[in-house]
Amino acid sequence: MILLFFTFLAPAGLCAEELELINRPVNISGLTGLLITTSPFTLPPRTFEIGAAVLSENSLIPKYTTTSYPLTISLGLASNKELALKTQYVYRNEDPDIKSRGMDDTELSFKWNVLPQPENRYRPGLAVIVTGIFPTGDREAGTNSVNHWGCRAGLALGSEIVWEDHIIALYADGQVALQDVSDKTLRDSYTLLNAGFLVPISKYRNLQMLIEFNRRSGKDLVNIDDGDYSAVTYGLRLVNERFHISFGTQFIHKTAEGYNNSSRILGMLSVKL
Repeated sequence: MILLFFTFLAPAGLCAEELELINRPVNISGLTGLLITTSPFTLPPRTFEIGAAVLSENSLIPKYTTTSYPLTISLGLASNKELALKTQYVYRNEDPDIKSRGMDDTELSFKWNVLPQPENRYRPGLAVIVTGIFPTGDREAGTNSVNHWGCRAGLALGSEIVWEDHIIALYADGQVALQDVSDKTLRDSYTLLNAGFLVPISKYRNLQMLIEFNRRSGKDLVNIDDGDYSAVTYGLRLVNERFHISFGTQFIHKTAEGYNNSSRILGMLSVKL
């Protein structure tokens, strides 16, 4: 990972003087944003971005480790719209020697920036987010999150504030999730709230620091995604005009009975085509 970091650092340094705005890469869901938080901004039209990530969580009570490998493909559309396709492979190792590995469900997300942020203004932009969840996960291995279908819908809000030579980006999103509504024994609904900010910490803005707050509440079923939680995520991001790489650490406070707090390491890279 250190070698990969310096591989991206070299081209970023060469192109740094050309960067005037924050490069807006995708998050682990495939939508533009931070590591987890979704921003209201979208990819430029006819821009493809391919992303790969790793999330590794370690829990002591109950004792398990879960590692997932999301892969995303994103497309910028005309009129401030974007599409994102996400799939991931999950590996879970529980004590004693219970291993689950397989594909998780597939997500297709659509974002529409209905109220763009005006240039040189502080007024935030606003976007609508809709996600469909398809049951492609491995039920026998228990790596699926839905059995029939699921969906999410919500809003993303954000502003990139510029003063003199400084920039700070503030983002937040809130979504309501539904799953397996047609099945009385499996139906569930819950809310997702994310908020964070990003600050460039290098001369040419290509090295950036981000902090996020993440919360899920109202989830009744505990599956491969676990239950309710609140978390704080710290990370660093390195960007140039086409590439991005991010590393972060997440501290998770779980409210489900029988679950203690845990921690997670996150990493992601993406390239625009």
